[in-house]
Amino acid sequence: MPSKLNIDETLRQGATGPKVKQLQDILEAIGIDVGTPDGIFGAGTVSAVKQFQSKKGMEADGAVGKGTQEALNKALDQISSSSSSASSGSMKGFGGTTGKLPLPAIPLVKEFEGCYLDAYVDPQSGNLPITIGFGCTKKRDGSNWKLGDKITKQEAEDLLMSQIENQYLPILQKRIPDWDKLNANQQGALLSFGYNLGPNFYGSDGFESMTRVLKNKSWDEMEETFLKYRSPGTSVEAGLKRRRQAEANLFLAKS
Repeated sequence: MPSKLNIDETLRQGATGPKVKQLQDILEAIGIDVGTPDGIFGAGTVSAVKQFQSKKGMEADGAVGKGTQEALNKALDQISSSSSSASSGSMKGFGGTTGKLPLPAIPLVKEFEGCYLDAYVDPQSGNLPITIGFGCTKKRDGSNWKLGDKITKQEAEDLLMSQIENQYLPILQKRIPDWDKLNANQQGALLSFGYNLGPNFYGSDGFESMTRVLKNKSWDEMEETFLKYRSPGTSVEAGLKRRRQAEANLFLAKS
């Protein structure tokens, strides 16, 4: 994590040196792409600074004076605080704002969803739902994305965490019997499964095998059960098979 910016002068296009490199590192750390962090305040850095200023409701002039420096340092503090919380929570396997989010789910979801900052069509249907970021199909307000929408990497990260914790996790907690008795790896595997196939899978048509195994706690059948849900014969089967295997491995791993 880069250190806070501490400058007396205003940094603007044409500036060079370690302070510019530090600025670029901070922008990258908070999820804003500057291109190559090379210590040269070029067009890419100007664009990144303007993007940050616009997001914070500031005048987007592309220069880094006292106000922008303070806003950048505050944003860096927030990232550092989140990282510390996640690291602390990871020791027991849970974190998030509620302390009940199974953290092993996050890298699994990120790995298989990938991060796309431009909205795209669903690869299986070739149409809806329009998706963005780490497989997110809805905006924070519940409205749909449309082609042409764009977000930053940090916005994608924030959206993923918000949707997982506030929309997916509560449904799983409510529907799956003895959810709180499952360890972080087990919950994480099911959260990834639900993020991919919908959080209401337990007890729903088409999910009879998974429902039975969870109800009866037949963990010896869990691996083969995960692998059933891979859309056989479709263009996405290979990718889903890898994901289901990773989820099964996580579920059965020692906590």
